[in-house]
Amino acid sequence: MKEKNIIGNYESLRTLDYDEMNEHLDQLQTFTEQAPIGYTTFHYPIRHFTYGTGENHVILTAGTHSVELITNCFLIHFMEELDQNPNLVDPNLFTLHFIPILNPEGTIILTSALRTVIPRTCTPFYEELTCLQYYMNSRLEDEYALKKDDHGNKLQMQMFRYADANCIDPKHKELRKSVQKLITSLPEGVMITWSSNGVGVDLNANIEHPRYEEEVLKKIPVYHELRLNQISKTTPGPVGCPFRGDAFSLEPENQALLNFYHSLIQTEKVVGSLIYHACGNQIVYLDEKYGISKEEAEYNRKIALAYQEMTKYDVLVQSRPTTMDYILKTKLPGTILIELGDIRSTPLSQFISCIHSVYDHILEDNQKAIIKTIHTMAHTIKR
Repeated sequence: MKEKNIIGNYESLRTLDYDEMNEHLDQLQTFTEQAPIGYTTFHYPIRHFTYGTGENHVILTAGTHSVELITNCFLIHFMEELDQNPNLVDPNLFTLHFIPILNPEGTIILTSALRTVIPRTCTPFYEELTCLQYYMNSRLEDEYALKKDDHGNKLQMQMFRYADANCIDPKHKELRKSVQKLITSLPEGVMITWSSNGVGVDLNANIEHPRYEEEVLKKIPVYHELRLNQISKTTPGPVGCPFRGDAFSLEPENQALLNFYHSLIQTEKVVGSLIYHACGNQIVYLDEKYGISKEEAEYNRKIALAYQEMTKYDVLVQSRPTTMDYILKTKLPGTILIELGDIRSTPLSQFISCIHSVYDHILEDNQKAIIKTIHTMAHTIKR
């Protein structure tokens, strides 16, 4: 791969907003759009696409956390590559299930904020510079948080200080109202950190008996770390809160996802699933200490190592049973979580090419890894 620098050639914007994502998905020719797996609180469809008709079914999801924008963009990019080059994956051997926007509400919020600083009309070079500035500001704020115990205004959020609920298109009326209520007492620019759905619940934390359950019920704030240390993880808002109200309830996005996994596993030969997050250059799988069989643990590890072969990402064993990703791993052997990119500070740092060609490696290496991994699944699974 040829290294790029800050004066390299950038042909088009890399970041996609919610409407652009759907425009790209609408243009796919070799995919079949299925019925949505479900709908969000504010009635946005969770779109579901399939490629191929083979007996080996694989699920690929992105965007659990809307701030991890690279996951949506990568998976849509891979779908387009597959659409243009059907020989990449044998459609007679596989049926691939794509859920590229698992969190539509959060994606609308996050990308509405994004477009206040990186409009569709800007140049790709300007986009790269803005992503780089966001990354550098975030690194500085991490240092200030550690060295100075600083809880003040953050440089990377100040870049987006004019992004408030009004930057969300009026067609999203109910979502705008919800966001306005949630951000009333939060710092300016906080929408660019948005990880949750439209009612302020972190979908990955939304499980029974989550972390900080007592603090949530007692309304005790537990603040995030480093550059997000102004934001409570126990109050509905941009990041971390596991449920709303005075008792646990499963968010509609998660209910839809669990129902989809359950239904597909019951009716088809589902050989695994790939769950995309950012960032860390990591692959996480489930082993025996969480109650699965030795054979299932060995299969999970084999899948993780197959993915690692193409990406060189670190392979880790699941360390905490308090996420929706963990629940999905217990339901389906061959499920791994992939953290895209070795450069921190979502949502923009993973779109940078001028540092280690991060963006290019994410797109190219992970495309190869998907192809390698699903073939390993198909050739290994016996059920």
